[in-house]
Amino acid sequence: MRLLSKVTPPIWRHKGCQQKLGIGQTQPKRTDPKSEPEFEHKPEPKFEPASTVSWRSIMALNTDEFCRNTSIHGLKYINSRKLHTADRVFFGLALFSVLCFAGFLMQEAFDKWNTTPVIVGINPEPTYITNEPFPAITICNLNQALISKAAQIRNDTSKFSMLQVLCRRKINSQLSRSNNNWEELISNISQPCTALVIGCSFGAVDNHCESMFHPIITDEGLCCVFNMLHPRFMYKHNVPLILRNITTEKGYHAVNWHAELGYSRSLKKPHNQYYPRASLGTGESLGLSLTLDVEAATYYCSSSSSIGLKIALHSPNESPNVRETGVLISPGLETKMRIEPAKLMTELPLRKVHRKYRHCLFRDEGNLSYFTHYTQRNCEMECMSRLLLQHCGCIVFYMPRINGNDTVCSIRESHCVESVRLHTIDLAVESCLDNCLPSCFDLTFNAIPYSTKISYNDFKTANPTLVNYSQFNVERSIAIVNLYYKDHTFRASKQTEFIGISDFLSNVGGLMGLFLGFSFLSIAECVYFAFIRPCRICAELRQRRPVSTLELSKAANFTVKRAKVHRWESN
Repeated sequence: MRLLSKVTPPIWRHKGCQQKLGIGQTQPKRTDPKSEPEFEHKPEPKFEPASTVSWRSIMALNTDEFCRNTSIHGLKYINSRKLHTADRVFFGLALFSVLCFAGFLMQEAFDKWNTTPVIVGINPEPTYITNEPFPAITICNLNQALISKAAQIRNDTSKFSMLQVLCRRKINSQLSRSNNNWEELISNISQPCTALVIGCSFGAVDNHCESMFHPIITDEGLCCVFNMLHPRFMYKHNVPLILRNITTEKGYHAVNWHAELGYSRSLKKPHNQYYPRASLGTGESLGLSLTLDVEAATYYCSSSSSIGLKIALHSPNESPNVRETGVLISPGLETKMRIEPAKLMTELPLRKVHRKYRHCLFRDEGNLSYFTHYTQRNCEMECMSRLLLQHCGCIVFYMPRINGNDTVCSIRESHCVESVRLHTIDLAVESCLDNCLPSCFDLTFNAIPYSTKISYNDFKTANPTLVNYSQFNVERSIAIVNLYYKDHTFRASKQTEFIGISDFLSNVGGLMGLFLGFSFLSIAECVYFAFIRPCRICAELRQRRPVSTLELSKAANFTVKRAKVHRWESN
């Protein structure tokens, strides 16, 4: 019988398995092996072909063995035939209830992982102001036209109607689309930057203001901007006419700065040698100090209800929004504006999360048509231009010309323009707010102003360039503005994964372990008993050829003879 166990595969020795799989029965054991010959020739058993063994029987056998040996709780009680049927039903209901409750909790964990993947925290590493650019400063005089220039425009011309639109006055003109060169008109009738900014210093060094500030046309008319990206880095095409001849100040090198990439690592420090400039340090002395002259005596009309200026702080790579977010500066006052930077950073693994869940766009995801850099403000500007073209057939003079040859809106379209701008058309709100997501890397600036009245007696000694100004002109037209950082470092906000894949697996694994005693080895058990073992049994049955009793006896006799020869040689 030891010989038979070596020749015959183990699966054929298992009586229960032979009965379940329908395979031929084994030979009965001999009661007295001494009274019978060593091998007795009996009729050969009828073997059932392996092809007749059904997958159903194989799976039933594997399921029974899996339930008896698995580490998952409850299955062995349900499969045990020693228990009463009512007991097995009880354990079955208990297992079903536990599965339902665990599935509900796992669904909640999945929804939380899938729909809320981002959490905003504080970056543990401090951000140094010397590694970030100084904010771009856009200054606008509330005066829309010099009175001497406005007097040269006749009342019966289209330029006069355009001037009334700039002054936000009602008009009754029925002029056609002709002569809509707003950019040329505004440049000719507005106060130039050289007359507005009469004194400036940056980093405790006096500078030539005409090389620091450049004219730009915004929704507040002609303004002067400092520290904005060079036009060749700001726009893809159709650079505004007023910015085409901009030159960089001597001693500075214009670079393509971006909030996500920052200054190039190849650039040598300090970064204040590049444009846009970085801050040299904290305090009023190392900030930006400006002396501004609004020329109150030359006012023709104001875009507001007062005389003075508007100042907007914005990132160097985005267009300003002076009309809606600018801070009013009154003449006759010295204003100190403390800059509060706010930076948003995003971990790169969040690129794998869909944008509708992380609610931000990376640098290469927001592709704009007019602006080179994607920011939410630049995207909204382009979106408004498209909406104006769609509903009004034209764009406003300060909007980006996406197609290059877009028509500038005339007097007749002013009502349509205001409807789109004020979001009275529902489509404007939906498209601009839904498609223009914030940048995943962003740099913004808030200004906290403090003002006090200028003392003229001491003013002449502190500002030698204004010796020729009278006290009346100082109190009515002159404004002093100091912009500076308070601290050398600040804490940036950082977007990270709220629930990563490891956290999600930990939650699911904890729930399944708590309710079912489930683990990764349980997955291996399920795979083995459901796929690997049935396939292996089927392959063994197909490869096996039935062995007759005659062949077994011949093999046994040959083995006995070899054993006798071996004993004779050993003796």
